[in-house]
Amino acid sequence: MTFRQFAFNNVKRNSRQYLSYFFSCMFSVAVFFIYAVIMFHPEIQNHDFRDVVQSGITAVEVIIFGFSFLFVLYSTGAFIKSRKKEYGILMTLGISKSQLNRLLILENSIIGLVSIIAGILIGTLFSNLFIMGFSNLLGLENSLGFQISWKALLLTFVGYFIMFELNSLIVVWTLRVNSIVNLFLGAKAPKRTPKFSWILAIIGFLLVIAAYYLAWTSDLLSIGYRMLPILGLIIPGTYLLFTQFSVLFIHLLKKNKHLYFKKTNILTISELGYKLKDHARLLFFVTILSAVAFTASGVLYGVFDSAETEASVYVPQDVSFLSKGEENIDKMDEEVSKFTKTLDEEKIDYQALTVDRTQALTMIDGVETWVDILSYSDYKSLLELNDEELTENLGENEMMVMLATFEMTFSNRISDELTIESENNQQTLQTKIVPTIVNSNYHTRHTVVVNDEMYKEFASVAEPNEKYRYIALTFDDWVANAELIDETVDKIDNEIVSGIDTKANTYLAMRNSLSYALFFGLFISVLFFLAAGSILYFKIYQDLDKDVRQYHALYRIGLTIGEMKKIATQQVAYLFFIPFILAVIHAGFAFKALQNMLESSVLIPSVTLISGYLLVYAIYFFFIRGLYIRKIKQVM
Repeated sequence: MTFRQFAFNNVKRNSRQYLSYFFSCMFSVAVFFIYAVIMFHPEIQNHDFRDVVQSGITAVEVIIFGFSFLFVLYSTGAFIKSRKKEYGILMTLGISKSQLNRLLILENSIIGLVSIIAGILIGTLFSNLFIMGFSNLLGLENSLGFQISWKALLLTFVGYFIMFELNSLIVVWTLRVNSIVNLFLGAKAPKRTPKFSWILAIIGFLLVIAAYYLAWTSDLLSIGYRMLPILGLIIPGTYLLFTQFSVLFIHLLKKNKHLYFKKTNILTISELGYKLKDHARLLFFVTILSAVAFTASGVLYGVFDSAETEASVYVPQDVSFLSKGEENIDKMDEEVSKFTKTLDEEKIDYQALTVDRTQALTMIDGVETWVDILSYSDYKSLLELNDEELTENLGENEMMVMLATFEMTFSNRISDELTIESENNQQTLQTKIVPTIVNSNYHTRHTVVVNDEMYKEFASVAEPNEKYRYIALTFDDWVANAELIDETVDKIDNEIVSGIDTKANTYLAMRNSLSYALFFGLFISVLFFLAAGSILYFKIYQDLDKDVRQYHALYRIGLTIGEMKKIATQQVAYLFFIPFILAVIHAGFAFKALQNMLESSVLIPSVTLISGYLLVYAIYFFFIRGLYIRKIKQVM
């Protein structure tokens, strides 16, 4: 048997242990390759989003490659550590240190090459589907064709091959100072009684609670300056939860004699206390990594999914046109007809309403603010056009001040009484705050509603530059015609119709910008999550031989196979699902912060994503559990 055959057989015989590591590496290579295919796609050069996509993908590729490097380095080190005894035997049998180094490099090269080739094949298989999805996300009329650039192949193969070889050299360097005795000791380490600090445990708990409170009570305006404090609280808080609070919790469980001495709980709880303490830093890292994956993908998908609802909230009417001044008002109908003519040609049903408004000046929160005045009759007509019911009546000496949804928080800044003043009229009225039903414009800050008689007073003496005309349109399905609407309004002269606002424009802007973020971020989040599960698997596998010896001792003192299977299942489940559950809770409060900023519900998107992650995690769990049970049965 040649040296290469010996290295190949080592990899082959340890294939079950390398399986998760291999699939994680393969997935990383596949994602990197797919993004490279998009980046070097020749048809990208013909689109105006070329620079955005290529710069975004470049950043994503750097993140994926850097994370893959650290992941492979950790994973390789974990496997080497678990096989130190095996390497010690080889050195005892006469293998030289240079031959051992060569063996390690050769084994890692074999795994790396297989991962690269498999990743590129998987990437090629799914790249066409990915290209079609990318085209659909960006709303391209014609999907990008299926083409594999040689640059993408070369970048992926050479980049990852260098990464695997560099990792091999780093691992070999870490072993150069180890003696044969140290290799025989392997991953063994004497256990010490887990210790904790009451003060640090309570501090960790309070830090997490404080972060949760900040996230729960945040809104659109406060989340910007709360983000860093939340991270500054949640990260050290989570670390202390695992290093201190978890040991405290096990200590309290042991105090409960009825629970502690029930059946096999004494073994499960005692061993869990050691494992939580030994793996505290790893569990902290897995929790943060998983929480980042859940939060990033959940927020991106939640906002992307809610684009239609958010556009409807921030732009109350499907399409609106506004002209200011008599000269522009006289020309307005001709300009708007360019839009309505296209709708008629496309046989798109719509309803339209034209209302006149005028402007005035008032003081809001100590600042002079321009407002436009709308009659109560026109207000009711606009409500009917929007298919909304009238909920507010208007008194003789009252006016309604319409505020956008995000401004309702500051409604207390509007005085109970305001004076509105035009060039030729002035009135002081009591105020009532109502949600806006008209689209915003840059001429005035707010729209106020007054009774019909008072509106006539202002309109009859209004100067030519104080007059406005507002045309609102509504559609049966504006989403289906969003692109047509957005393209058609561009034909209108903005000098004459100075205020054009559409739900379609807001919707498409949100979808397009978020599609980039979703395209760039979703697979990175999945990669982070898979790496988190794999790292936990490597750590459990690293301790597997030691645990098997312990179960063998338990078997000799009388425990049944069924009882040991139960203990093993519980311990693996705790280590797997404690960080998962904590990460879900962290992400849940992030979703609550997002919900505070959106009108649409993020519950279904977040539950859908978490369910998908849970399914993958469950597969990981049953795989590890099966490995444990098989190992236990082998030593009985």
